[in-house]
Amino acid sequence: MSDELERRRRALEEAFFNKYNDELLAKLRAKEAAAQRKKGLAEKTGIRDEKVLDDLLGAGVEPETLAALALAPLILLAWRDGVLEDRERNAILRAADEQGVSHSGTAYQLLEKWLNERPGDELVAAWKGYVGALRTNLSAPAYAALRKDILDRTTKVARSAGGFLGFGRVTKEEKELLARIEAILA
Repeated sequence: MSDELERRRRALEEAFFNKYNDELLAKLRAKEAAAQRKKGLAEKTGIRDEKVLDDLLGAGVEPETLAALALAPLILLAWRDGVLEDRERNAILRAADEQGVSHSGTAYQLLEKWLNERPGDELVAAWKGYVGALRTNLSAPAYAALRKDILDRTTKVARSAGGFLGFGRVTKEEKELLARIEAILA
């Protein structure tokens, strides 16, 4: 084999292995970043259950977006019929403001995503896991206060869609979902 062919063969091998190494390095970095997000979420929430943490991360919840997860039942209720009405959207945004969710923060961006696109079942699973972890990590009075706050806010969103002349303000479907939310929080 000529020196030129040998040189080109080595250059091709090096290019191939450099690309392969770069891909492996990118995968390792992504894996490390995911582990750091999980660790940060565990530290911020006190949750140690790997499945719950994976569900939270799968739903787009990270340490910076945790405040948005507290609004998940409001989102679920507002999307119950497949349509998010303006009054429901406004009620959720008011609740976010009352909770101190910064308009420039990541939590608000996640909330906007949920307001613009109906979230899937992964949000329900993540919220259930989050509630279960909170139930075990909070004192009974603190959990009771949180439960009352969530139920009050979700009822407020249900009522925000209105009704006819003030009658039937909370629909049958909304009442059923409110009952499911209450059962999850029990």
